[in-house]
Amino acid sequence: MVCYAPLFLNINDKRWIPDAIVFDSYQHYGTPSYWVQKVFTESSGAIFLPTTLNTNSSNSLIASAINLKGSEDNQNYIRIKVVNFGVTPENLLICVSGLNSTVRHLGSTKTVLTSSNLMDENSFLDPIKVVPHQSPLESAAEEMNVILPPYSVTSFDLLI
Repeated sequence: MVCYAPLFLNINDKRWIPDAIVFDSYQHYGTPSYWVQKVFTESSGAIFLPTTLNTNSSNSLIASAINLKGSEDNQNYIRIKVVNFGVTPENLLICVSGLNSTVRHLGSTKTVLTSSNLMDENSFLDPIKVVPHQSPLESAAEEMNVILPPYSVTSFDLLI
């Protein structure tokens, strides 16, 4: 369950900040807050999995894991979401155990929402400055080392 208010901001009538979607009479864009909400709401109907985050290097990571069916392909996935709210990249070893099947690298993906500047925002001139970027996760396996950029939300979708 996720909610966000206020949702819309008319650029000509700024009454509240932050908002999720900015618009005027002929264009619109999603703010970074909108994209975070979108990443976290794409797992409706999922099963929450017990997780443990063991790290010696940082207290700037938060993680969760769910089991879900893909909305487009109806395949089974484990989605691991990790937030790095620290100022430096973090190395993380992800271990998935207790599966009845193996993690398949073909079809597994990684989605990252980050920016090099913490204060970056989208605008009408650059509406995709801070948006999620999805790529194949070629290192997908039951055990994998990943690097999490600073100030990032990363979602690993492991096809099982």
